[in-house]
Amino acid sequence: MTLRAQLQTARLTLRPVAASDEAAVVAYLNDLAISHWLARVPYPYTAADFHEFATQIAYPGETFAIDDAQGFVGMIGAGFELGYWLAPRAHGLGYATEAARAVLDMQFAHDESTVAAGYFEGNAPSARVLAKLGFVETGRFLKHCRALGVDRPHVDLLLTPEAFCAANPLEILTPRLRLAPLEIERDWRDIARIGGDPLVARMTNSHRSPWPEAEVRATLADCQWRGKLGFRLGIWFEGKLIGAIGIWDDPVETGYFLDPAFWGRGIATEAMTAFLPQMIARFGLSEVFADHCTDNPASGAVLRKLGFRQIGEGIGDSLERGPVPIAIYRLEVAKVNKSLK
Repeated sequence: MTLRAQLQTARLTLRPVAASDEAAVVAYLNDLAISHWLARVPYPYTAADFHEFATQIAYPGETFAIDDAQGFVGMIGAGFELGYWLAPRAHGLGYATEAARAVLDMQFAHDESTVAAGYFEGNAPSARVLAKLGFVETGRFLKHCRALGVDRPHVDLLLTPEAFCAANPLEILTPRLRLAPLEIERDWRDIARIGGDPLVARMTNSHRSPWPEAEVRATLADCQWRGKLGFRLGIWFEGKLIGAIGIWDDPVETGYFLDPAFWGRGIATEAMTAFLPQMIARFGLSEVFADHCTDNPASGAVLRKLGFRQIGEGIGDSLERGPVPIAIYRLEVAKVNKSLK
């Protein structure tokens, strides 16, 4: 996955820093209530400081201006180290956590290296945000604060991709469904029962009927949510696990399976309608592929409702049935907003 210059969250737009941000940035960073929590920001903060930042430091895909519905509210930067600041009107709204999750989602999908962060002692809001994100303290040292011109006690932290995924599990809610990571010990029996149902297994390439425990466990271990493509989420309906939905890389391909007791109720369409836009936004996808056995026209109908277009036919390799004819589909991301509304 590549870094992206713009990210969208439920309430925020994270975009490249622009020359039009100068007045707001200069005004906010000349407020010591903001700048005294930042290590590298000088005080007073001038237009020349902003120009240096915008042209030499704020690279698209690494540094973002944050906008809410009313406009500019702060900055956030990714890469080796996470850092951010917000305008006073945005304090206490959860914006820092929301923006940081989006940036770190992209960061870890692109690079599995650890990310550093830190805060000056006494900055309780930042301490809470970083703890929610999964950062772990690694030490306390003196660090220079340019705005105050003094060394101050500083808390250093690190975040691994595994810790981030554990602290920020992916969850997608729809009017009837909950999509969330599968847990091997909790879920393998239901997945074995559903995926190993003769009606389901024959329509997949990797299930058998019955589906042996060892194979189910291995499949679930291989498709855990780790912040990058190559995972499955469970589909829950009224608290009951009724299927799974997933997306894989090289090429980017999506698929799902459902308990036959829930077929014909629009659940696959509802799950995919919620799942695909989030995957496209999270991973910066330009296209998504899918296929189905030609004797499974219901899946073709679901894919066409989602905006997929059939681009060919082929032969799939079903563990249950052997070679089977399949229809191959492609979804162009440029058409997603129109098709998934």
